[in-house]
Amino acid sequence: MNAAKDLQFSNAIQQYIWDEHQTRFQQLSHCYHFLCTLNSKQRYGMWKKVGAYSQMDSKSCREYFHNTWSSKFYEPVSSYRDEIKRLASQLQDQQEVISEFTKRHPEKNFGKHELRVVVNTICKRASNGSISNQNNSSEEHNSVVVFDFVDIFQ
Repeated sequence: MNAAKDLQFSNAIQQYIWDEHQTRFQQLSHCYHFLCTLNSKQRYGMWKKVGAYSQMDSKSCREYFHNTWSSKFYEPVSSYRDEIKRLASQLQDQQEVISEFTKRHPEKNFGKHELRVVVNTICKRASNGSISNQNNSSEEHNSVVVFDFVDIFQ
């Protein structure tokens, strides 16, 4: 979405919060954090109403909120890749990596989805590297065995 549509969506979020919860916030980050505190009963029908305010269907509205609009309130995970790589090399489980990483940065607000994707990618690459090394040594072993087998019959 362009800047005008983003502004329209932000206004729709603020309008929804006012209409449904009689609360106003000066900063969009406060709107975002308020919405994150709502339970599922309080959120029921939210995207339909926000969609009506922003002239979007409810599915597009929900996806835009989670994939685009809310990302402006997160610390970018990409600047922490080296630290995540070090943690991934020390810890076995992806959830342990995420848990340890967030414990080290309690003051930061990382997007959960982005963090999971980055950790998953780093762990898979590390895992694929060790698997390919095992495959190479296994192939070398097999070729030696085949060579020895051929020598026996000549």
